[in-house]
Amino acid sequence: MRHRLAFSVLVLALVATACSGDTSVFELGVGDCFNDQEDLTQAEVSSVETVDCSEPHDNEIYYEYSMTDAVFPGNDPALQAASLRCLDQFDAFVGIDYLDSALDLFPITPTTESWAEGDRVVYCALYALDLSRLTGSMRGSGR
Repeated sequence: MRHRLAFSVLVLALVATACSGDTSVFELGVGDCFNDQEDLTQAEVSSVETVDCSEPHDNEIYYEYSMTDAVFPGNDPALQAASLRCLDQFDAFVGIDYLDSALDLFPITPTTESWAEGDRVVYCALYALDLSRLTGSMRGSGR
């Protein structure tokens, strides 16, 4: 799977505390657009800077689902399973096969800590492979 260099080993994870002025990761939903954190090496994020999708932005949430595992499978297994599920939903949202797209994807998964607090939601986000900013929703864009 193609990955933005900063995300090649990075697992964006959910934690409970939100920073002021940003949107808590627990309040995200399909169609939300947001910008990258300044520090892309930060492994856990609690909030993101959401913006209207008509404004230039780095990422868009295109799918979300809840994990059904009885126990937290671990960070790597959770990321692997989420990546496959996000990949399965990519072309239905964008309107083009993932391998032909100018976009890439990454999942945002629960952490061990957030799992213990009941967090089961996985978000699938997309961004431009060339790291340019997106303008408008990528839903049906064929990009």
